[in-house]
Amino acid sequence: MTFKEKIMLAQKNNIFIPFDLANNQNIVGVYKIFGEKNERRTCLYIGKSTNIAYRLLGSGGGYIYMYLNNNLSKLVPCIIDKYIKDGYKIEIEIIKVEYKDTSFSRAAHRLALAEISEIVKYQREGQCLEQMPEGVGMNEEKFWEENYKIEEINSSLPKYLSNFPYFTGFSAHSLVK
Repeated sequence: MTFKEKIMLAQKNNIFIPFDLANNQNIVGVYKIFGEKNERRTCLYIGKSTNIAYRLLGSGGGYIYMYLNNNLSKLVPCIIDKYIKDGYKIEIEIIKVEYKDTSFSRAAHRLALAEISEIVKYQREGQCLEQMPEGVGMNEEKFWEENYKIEEINSSLPKYLSNFPYFTGFSAHSLVK
């Protein structure tokens, strides 16, 4: 099955993928997966790849291909399945990242920064919270919960305090005497 055929099959399953991916061209960048229902749009997952078409549609583990074949062994196909079953349509957006450089390290960091910047943007809005950074597993999360987790209260104050430095350049706690 060609990538174009996979994109058409995905559309029949309420998954909308940019047709730029149909020709299997190496698009380097960040892909964002959104769920949309009742004019409400939620970012579900953000990833990076040096070949986004293959990452999403490839028969060797492409997330959309896996979902279309009812293979829910990875996080992204599971997320897609959950939202499709709840009546959402899925939309994929792509941000291209310049990957040409004289230094592989610079190119790779530029791609990683583009991904992390998008993840942080949406996590500030309470979205994309199911995904973890590369190399982080259950042991790290348990350690964090035991040593660093702040208990939520029915207020937006903790969210405000944690985001305060982004808006002002200094910690809100530095204002308290």
